[in-house]
Amino acid sequence: MTDTQQDNPFQTPTAALQDGPAVATGEPLYRLAGVGIATFFGTPIAGAWVMVQNLKALGRLEEVRKAWMMGLGFTIGIFVIGYFLPDNISGAPMSIATVVGMYQFAKQTFGAALERHAAGSGQWRSNWRAFGVSLLILAAVMAVVFGGAFVLALLGLI
Repeated sequence: MTDTQQDNPFQTPTAALQDGPAVATGEPLYRLAGVGIATFFGTPIAGAWVMVQNLKALGRLEEVRKAWMMGLGFTIGIFVIGYFLPDNISGAPMSIATVVGMYQFAKQTFGAALERHAAGSGQWRSNWRAFGVSLLILAAVMAVVFGGAFVLALLGLI
C-alpha cells in the first residue's frame, strides 16, 4: 500500500504553497508605519486610504470596504467623543488610541503579507507619500466639518 493522499486522508497535502500577489507582481507597498503616520496626521480616514492601497496591491479587494468602514468609524467616533469631552480633559489619549487601533488593524489584516514582501526584497512606498496624502485628506475632512458647521450656523441650528 502506497502512502499517497488518496490512500491516507489524514496526510497533509503535498502541493506547493503560493505567495501572495504582491510578491509575484512586485508592486510597492506601504509599511505599517505609513498607516500610523497617516492616521496620526490625517485622521483614521487617511490611515484607511493607506491600507486600501496595500489591499489593492495585494489583490484583496474584498477587504477594502472593511478598511474604509474602520477608518470612517474611528473618525466619526473621535468627533463624537471630542464633542462631549469636557474642556479640562485632554484628547491626546484618544488620538493615541486611534493610531494604535489602526496600526493593529493593519497588522492583523496584512502584516504577514508585508513580512513576505520584505523577505522577497519587495519595494516599499515612501512614508513621506503617506504623510502628504494624510495632509490632503485632513484638509478635505476639515473642509467638510467647517462647511457643515457653517451651513448649520446659517440655518440657525447651532
